[in-house]
Amino acid sequence: MKVHSIISNTISEDILATGHLSIRFLPDGFTLLLENQHYQPVILNRFSEPSGISIKGQVMACEDWLSRHTLIDGFSGEVSLVVDAVPATLVPTDLFSEEDPSIYLAPGTALHATDVVRYKHLKNRSAVLVFALPAIISLLAEKFSGQVRTLSPTEVLISMAEQVNAADHHRGFMLTEIQQGVLTVLIIREDQFVLANQFNLKKQIDHIYHSLNAIQQLSFDREHRPLFYAGKTDSDALNILKKYIKDVRPMPYHIKGVDKSFIAEHMLLAEASKCE
Repeated sequence: MKVHSIISNTISEDILATGHLSIRFLPDGFTLLLENQHYQPVILNRFSEPSGISIKGQVMACEDWLSRHTLIDGFSGEVSLVVDAVPATLVPTDLFSEEDPSIYLAPGTALHATDVVRYKHLKNRSAVLVFALPAIISLLAEKFSGQVRTLSPTEVLISMAEQVNAADHHRGFMLTEIQQGVLTVLIIREDQFVLANQFNLKKQIDHIYHSLNAIQQLSFDREHRPLFYAGKTDSDALNILKKYIKDVRPMPYHIKGVDKSFIAEHMLLAEASKCE
């Protein structure tokens, strides 16, 4: 597994006691961000396997690295685990029942017998996010001594969207986050969720098709509403999108101490430790 280190500093006793650790599991590996109590990055690494890797393989490699750096037993700060490409859906609050949350995923998803279904009432929103987690993620969470949160990428993307100005929330906008093998999409209009979905990508260029298809199906105003993008993007794909959407721009976001060229790829990971 290849390791791409962006920041790598000493892990102090203070960071072990009060820091923030965010880990994101992706189809091709995982990313890891360790911050101090003031959300200043200390370590930012991406671990990838070009041919892809199973969630079990990801967790085993991640746990091995964490153990070697005393970040399981020795870490008592807050931990956020984000798992991509898991079943997730938004349910209006007045239609949601806690009795059997899995029914909201079952119609379009083949859940594994060992999957753990969880739900969260979104803050200041009349919606409940229902998502499934592989059992191995729940087992990893139990090994930390500090507080652990498990998050869906959709939940983190919604938190990121709150940083878009209020006028765009009312008029409407689209937010896409692209990683190797996966696309997460959020569309808001009149400050209401119109679409929150995640797509597996067989080819990386497929994110253009899914984005444009969502725009067509939902009658998104391509002339007056912006598309904000984040994640791993390339100029050729952006130029294609700009042929169909008048206003395409990067998601406004800042990560302390990280070069601007890396912010887009890792902003969802950084937001995971901050979203409520």
